[in-house]
Amino acid sequence: MKNILKIFGVIVFVFVSSLCLLACNKSIEEIISGQVSEYREDFFFASSDDGSVSFTDGQREIDFVTNGMPTKLVDFGVLVFKTDKDFGDSPKFKFLVNDKVYEGNFERNPFDNTYVVDLLVKVNSQDKLVFSMPEYGVNEITLQCLSKDWEISCSKALDIFCKNNSSKLQEYVDKDNFEGEIFIKIVADKKQPDNIYWYVLCVCQDGNVISNLISVTSGEIVQN
Repeated sequence: MKNILKIFGVIVFVFVSSLCLLACNKSIEEIISGQVSEYREDFFFASSDDGSVSFTDGQREIDFVTNGMPTKLVDFGVLVFKTDKDFGDSPKFKFLVNDKVYEGNFERNPFDNTYVVDLLVKVNSQDKLVFSMPEYGVNEITLQCLSKDWEISCSKALDIFCKNNSSKLQEYVDKDNFEGEIFIKIVADKKQPDNIYWYVLCVCQDGNVISNLISVTSGEIVQN
């Protein structure tokens, strides 16, 4: 009977040890996926004689600070209007997502003079998005979802980034805890977004930065 209990004890020990070993040997992709402080998902775009308009949504940390430590994520949806016309510093806009109307005032981006507002909302790729500025003579512009045709999704871009930088990222792993945070952004020309890329950025707690620019069509890394 004692021998049976000993054998049973050994089996239980081996089983529990195996589970612990598996739990402590997560892939770098699994570890990094829990450290995302911002990701962008849908990208809509359209242009007219009045200018070009884009809408990008996703989630970002509630305490938006690039300090290597992610916090809770909240929805965002950034509307950007690029125009050569001057509508003042905070012109009114109207934005339709299907039948829901969003109205408010833009803020002028001091770096590139675009008009920007965060609607704090995520949409779906099949939604109908229509932008206008009725008080300024900007007629309705229907945006097209470009991201639905991309070969490389946000999650695939992160996988590519992790594989390409595995050894560097592993240096910041301590017992399956990653000492850094990840930002997954979209880089595109605001007038003619023919060349669009995922920009995956890792900010480590020691201040080190690791980044890649990845093609949304081929997954090719065009910049390390």
